[in-house]
Amino acid sequence: MSEKNFWYANWPRIGIVCAIFILLMLFVNSYAPIGSFEWFYWFSLPLYMIHQYEEYVYPGGFKEDLNKILLGENSSGEEVLTEKRAFFINIGFIWTLTPVLIILGKVAIFGELAIVFPTILMTLVAFNGFIHLGATIRFKRYNPGVIVSTFGNIPLGLFVLIALGVTGTANPLFLFGGIIIGIIAHMVLFVVLGARARKIKNN
Repeated sequence: MSEKNFWYANWPRIGIVCAIFILLMLFVNSYAPIGSFEWFYWFSLPLYMIHQYEEYVYPGGFKEDLNKILLGENSSGEEVLTEKRAFFINIGFIWTLTPVLIILGKVAIFGELAIVFPTILMTLVAFNGFIHLGATIRFKRYNPGVIVSTFGNIPLGLFVLIALGVTGTANPLFLFGGIIIGIIAHMVLFVVLGARARKIKNN
C-alpha cells in the first residue's frame, strides 16, 4: 500500500490518538480554563475526531451509507464520497478549519465581530449532528456517527451557542450571522456532493 493510500485509509484511526492527546492537554492546560468558552471551542475538535472514528472505523460504514443515500442502487460502482474525498473533507473541513476559526476568534482587529468565527464552528458541530440524527429518523436505521452526534455534537454546539447569547458574550446580530454562515457552509458541502451524485447518475 502506498503512503498516500495509507493516510486515506487510516486518518480516522490517527484521529482517535490525536483526540486522546488533545483531551489530555485540555485538562492540564492553563491557557484555556476548563469551562471557559475557549475550552469548549477546543473540546469540539477531539469530540469531532471521536465522531469521525464512529463514522469510519467502529462501527463505521458512513461512506457506504452516504453513497447509498445519494446514489440509490447505483450499478456503476462509482462513489460520490470516496476514501480520498473523505480524507480531504474531514482533514480540511474539520481538523484544519476548527483551529483556524478558534484563532480568528481571538484576533483583536476584528473587535466584536471576532465572535462570528467560533459561532460558525459551534454551528457546524451542532448542525452536522442534527443531519445524522435526521437521517436516522428519516430512514429508520442507524446512521454512522449518530451516537456521538446525539450525545456529544448536538449538546455541545447548542449549549455553547445558547450560552454565548444568554451571557451577552456575543452581540445578537453577530451570533445570528455566525449561525447562518455555519449552516450555509455545511449546506454547500452537501450541494457539491449532490451535484456529483447527479453527474454520476446521468452518465
